[in-house]
Amino acid sequence: MSTTSAYPEKLPLSVLLFHAAMDRRISINAFADDIDVGTISLRQFIAGKTQRPRQKTIDRISERLDIPVDDVRQRMDFLPEAAPVFSEWLQDQINQWGTRSKLAKQTKISDGALRNYLNGHTLPDADQAMSIAEVLEIDSLKMANLVVANHVMKNGGNLAEQVAPEAEPFVEVEAIATIEAVSSELLSAPPLVTGISADEEHLITLWRKLHPQGRRASLQYIATLLAEG
Repeated sequence: MSTTSAYPEKLPLSVLLFHAAMDRRISINAFADDIDVGTISLRQFIAGKTQRPRQKTIDRISERLDIPVDDVRQRMDFLPEAAPVFSEWLQDQINQWGTRSKLAKQTKISDGALRNYLNGHTLPDADQAMSIAEVLEIDSLKMANLVVANHVMKNGGNLAEQVAPEAEPFVEVEAIATIEAVSSELLSAPPLVTGISADEEHLITLWRKLHPQGRRASLQYIATLLAEG
């Protein structure tokens, strides 16, 4: 069994456990027996029904997966990331990839089981999730989060919101044009001659220390001053 060293630092324990079963290509029931944890307890924890498992369960997870107890407790506080509805996601993947019958043949999952996934009646077990991930070339950790998140959603649990990328600051078109003009003027200007004032020399020294984003912000401010006259 691989340790958590290869896992992201804030990967929820529920996702880590499901992925560990995927990695072994066994069902959650078999995985529960493997790590000597009650099947119902493990499934309830993965589904978000149990917020705090018994200390005995924590100790066994720590021992069987070679995870420090403190790491187990810390990962219990992390929530799976928000994910699309599995049935809709799987249908989109099949539409782009091939057919349901082809997926059934390559994953060795029955057509009836796949129909149940697509109808939203059931979710794949860990070994089935790994087969789907491999055939569709989906990252196994993403697949684990997807399935666990859907279990949690079905049980009315909470999910972590995906952090949207930070938006670029809004700058009006006229201001951008002015900034670019100032930048062009500075870049095309001849080398400075000697005899500049101490203030000018200090300004140049500070400019050279700025990060490129800081230089752009400075140019924006200069452009605003010039626009105001």
